[in-house]
Amino acid sequence: MSPAPSTSKLVLITGVSGFVGSATTLEFLQKGWRVRGTVRSQAKADAWLKKYPEHANNIEFVIVKELAEDGAFDEAIKGVDAVAHTASPFFTTFKDNVKDMLEPALKGTTSILKAAKSEPSVKSVVITSSLAAAQDISKGDDVGFTRTSEVWSPFVWEEACLFKVPIFTYLASKTFAEKAAWKFVEEEKPHFTMSTIVPPIILGPALQPVQSLSDLNLSAAAIWSIVDAEEIPMTAVPVFINVIDVAKAHYEAIARATSNRYLFIGGENSNSEIARILKEEFPEQAHRIPTKEAVGATPNPHWSWDSSPAERELGIQYTSLRDTVKAAGQQLFSAEKALRLGGQV
Repeated sequence: MSPAPSTSKLVLITGVSGFVGSATTLEFLQKGWRVRGTVRSQAKADAWLKKYPEHANNIEFVIVKELAEDGAFDEAIKGVDAVAHTASPFFTTFKDNVKDMLEPALKGTTSILKAAKSEPSVKSVVITSSLAAAQDISKGDDVGFTRTSEVWSPFVWEEACLFKVPIFTYLASKTFAEKAAWKFVEEEKPHFTMSTIVPPIILGPALQPVQSLSDLNLSAAAIWSIVDAEEIPMTAVPVFINVIDVAKAHYEAIARATSNRYLFIGGENSNSEIARILKEEFPEQAHRIPTKEAVGATPNPHWSWDSSPAERELGIQYTSLRDTVKAAGQQLFSAEKALRLGGQV
């Protein structure tokens, strides 16, 4: 890794080639920052630079194969002004709840915080958490309840170790990782500020390098899963946030050196509504959008929320579902055409 020039501020972004990581990286680059990004392989770094060659002089990459390894960020942290930790393990199938999901998420977060504490230049850290850490799934729709950043999921480690449903293990891992971050701040009293961003399902254009639309991560694939489906699928999460808004929140939390937990919800989410928007915004693709709805495609009435702290403290104006779906559709349909013609996106 060659040292970056010291002409502007330098941020370390983990998972730089991912869905949230790429959007966050572009946000910082557009704001004049330099980026040091972690990737799992040189191939991922090469693919990112091939997609965004105009940023080659302002980004460098560090290969970190395992986030949970001791000292994983010792080299990457040197000389950075801030850290945006967007990387987290997500697998739908794994053999061991603890070794494959719970411990990697927990240690990945604490590892980078320990590294940040050891580097005097770090002034601010922001961590991508998840709505999974701010809800009680046993309560279902929980009509009449207002969710805020004060709400925590009641997962217990001993129970999570025995979960048989992988998605529950993932939800628990996000809770434990974020709690560990705040415990670190409380006990270690580091010299930097720390904020966490707590989003639901993240929608919008997939800005990361894409080799195949079948390889899109869960969030990026949510809108695309409706195209050519036999029926409009069940809505997994009844609220959403735009990926660009998430990227802006990471930037603003660092630029403003905030220290807070931000519930980050942009609006109602509904696959039936997404299908309607796709038909209206892309009439030439309307024949590919199903009309039959699966049970749950239109969500039931559910809890409300208060995300106003993010608006006040970070200056965020949430992007509407229509604008989010329109931007995602434009990017995904264009990517499909490019890939069909043998190109890369």
